Amino acid sequence: MNKRRRIDKSKYLTVFAMTTLVFIIGISVGNFFSGEKLKQIEYIGQDLKTDTVAMELQYELIAENPCDHVNSSLLADELYEMASKLDYMENQMGEDDRSVMGLKEYYSLLEIRHWLFMKKTAKQCNQTGERILFFYTNEDDCKRCKEQGFILTWIRSNYEDVYIYSFDHTIENAALDTIKRMYSIEGTPSMIVGKETYNRFMSKKDIEKLLIEQGIERIK
Repeated sequence: MNKRRRIDKSKYLTVFAMTTLVFIIGISVGNFFSGEKLKQIEYIGQDLKTDTVAMELQYELIAENPCDHVNSSLLADELYEMASKLDYMENQMGEDDRSVMGLKEYYSLLEIRHWLFMKKTAKQCNQTGERILFFYTNEDDCKRCKEQGFILTWIRSNYEDVYIYSFDHTIENAALDTIKRMYSIEGTPSMIVGKETYNRFMSKKDIEKLLIEQGIERIK
C-alpha cells in the first residue's frame, strides 16, 4: 500500500516536472521569437528613418533640373516601398503605436512634397499624368477604405503616369489639414483626382473613366 503511494507520488512529481519544463521551454522560445521580432521591427524603423533622409537629399538634387527627371519613377517607387515597410510596422505594433504614428506623419509630409513636386514639373515640363490623393481611416471606422485601397493599387499597376498618395485621415499636421480644407475633404474614403474631390467610395470603373477622359491609357 505504502509502496503504491510512493510510486503514485513519484509519478505525479515526474509529470509535474515535465509539465513545468515544457512550460519553461515554451516561454523561452516565445521570448526568443518576440525578441527577434522586435529587432526586425527596430531595423525596419531605422531603415525608414534613413530612407526619409535619402529622399530629402534626392529632392534637392532633382530640383536643380526637374525636367531631366520628369519621367523617372525613382522617387515614387521609393515612396511605395516605404509605405510597405510602414504597413508591416503598423500590422506588427498596432495602428495607435506612437512610433508608427510618428513615422506615418513624416511619411505623409514626404508624400505631399512629392505631390507638389509632380504638380510643378507637370506645368514646367508639359508632363502628362494624373495624381490621386486618397484619404482613409482604419477598417473599424471605414468599412470600404480597404477595398478602395485595393482598387487604387490595381489602378497604379495598370496605368502609366498615375501617382497615388495615401493619407491617414486621423493624422493632424498643418500641411495635411490645409489640403483637407482646400479640397473640402469630409470623411473617408475620399479622393482628390486632379483638381476634383470625391467624398465617396469610387469603383474601378469610376476611376478608369476619369483617367480615360484625361487621355491616360491602360498598360497593355
